[in-house]
Amino acid sequence: VKLYITISMYSYFYRLFQSLILKRSFNEDLIKLIKRHNIQDIIDIGSADSPLLNYINNDYFYHGYELDPYFTNKLKLKYKNNNKLSFYNKGVDDIDFEKFDPKKSIIVLVGLFHHVDDDQVKRFINKTKNFKIFAIDAVKIDGQKNITKLLMAMDRGNFIRKIDNYKKLLINFNFCVAKNRYLRLPYDHLVSTKNIDENIVNELFN
Repeated sequence: VKLYITISMYSYFYRLFQSLILKRSFNEDLIKLIKRHNIQDIIDIGSADSPLLNYINNDYFYHGYELDPYFTNKLKLKYKNNNKLSFYNKGVDDIDFEKFDPKKSIIVLVGLFHHVDDDQVKRFINKTKNFKIFAIDAVKIDGQKNITKLLMAMDRGNFIRKIDNYKKLLINFNFCVAKNRYLRLPYDHLVSTKNIDENIVNELFN
């Protein structure tokens, strides 16, 4: 119980800190991307408190997967009367992707790749070959400022990679760097996508 409270408190205060330095939300751009495709199911992995729900309506079925029960329990209670929203206390290895139609689904991974090791990433990719995938992660780039390095050191993710390492790992993905786009402080994010029109991604995230 003590460990659960400590993790939940850290999650709460870290997200509070994020909200203070946030210039704009990833989800503002992501929802524009979703609207330009024939999407029925949004599969949000590592969803935390599901901020994407502030940008979608009942046009979609939303499936939020999160390891921390603090978030899933809260969201199940909040949205108990909405049968289009589902929340699961599961990690990426435990998801049954076969129940979704890849042609009508998009997998959303906000910060997930830099929280899991290479083997987990490879297992995920093998199970989701035909899905549309959108991922955004912190990325190490030569010449980053000290404040950027400090912010990355504060991140709970243990696998923030250099851009070349992401590219070697994420086979058949397209990439673009969103430089200083989302935070009030200098920070680089790597947008990684698969089976999504590269021109649309560059238009929205560059």
